[in-house]
Amino acid sequence: MNYLILKILSRLVIYGLIIYISLSLYFLYVYIHPSRFISGISPKDLGLEYEDITLKTKDEIKLAAWFIPQKKSNKAIIVCHGYPSDKGNVLGLASFLAPHYNLILFDFRAMGKSQGKFSTGGWREREDFFAAIRFLKDKGFKDIGALGFSMGGAVILMANSQDIKAIVADSSYASLDSVLHLIFRNFGFFRYPFIGMMKLCARIFFKMDVDSVSPLKYISQIKAPIFLIHSEQDSQIPLEHGQLLHKANLKNQLWIIQGAEHGGGLALKPEEYQEKVLDFFQDNL
Repeated sequence: MNYLILKILSRLVIYGLIIYISLSLYFLYVYIHPSRFISGISPKDLGLEYEDITLKTKDEIKLAAWFIPQKKSNKAIIVCHGYPSDKGNVLGLASFLAPHYNLILFDFRAMGKSQGKFSTGGWREREDFFAAIRFLKDKGFKDIGALGFSMGGAVILMANSQDIKAIVADSSYASLDSVLHLIFRNFGFFRYPFIGMMKLCARIFFKMDVDSVSPLKYISQIKAPIFLIHSEQDSQIPLEHGQLLHKANLKNQLWIIQGAEHGGGLALKPEEYQEKVLDFFQDNL
């Protein structure tokens, strides 16, 4: 009888582990292999002249990109979109900068029209950002700024590039680990071993250390001026993330947009948003 009970318990444990590992692999696959989102909008739709270009990363991935020239300026801004969107998704966010600066927007790897088999939540995407910097430097630009939304903001902060003179990060997360805990909060206590298994699978199969995907670990090292923007009612990346980033480098500016949801700051307060961002770049770039 005792042997039978032990056998049943051991099978329950084994089956439970198999289910945990299988679910961890499934959710990991879903998040690193997002469905392609192509917004269908181009700079032409906003009356902007542009060039379709291709960026190439050091790990041989080709990225679809737009270069929006501004002949009156010798300064440029790199615009980075969030997960799992594309460059068209942030075109409206940054188009007000076009009369003042040269702009480059690109699709991160595994998103939009870019190559790449999987996303790493911002970690390997740093190489995509570096590819945009190289493109601008090859064209002779020395004064380069960056504007990133959500994951795009996190990528810019983690890249910590000395070539970037001014940074605007709208709705960046502080760490990918805390985002995962938010996503799986309904799992209760069981989210801890579940997320732990996802991290282990990410390390084994993709050589990715999830705990290293954290702008919070890098922001204090950044010498360039930073303007942090966060929506008060952000349900995807709560305000706490912006506050943590601000506390880690008190030289940063933090603007909390009252009543706004994730990505809703510009729509809620368009004139103030454009004025603050433009003033920041004009003062620091």
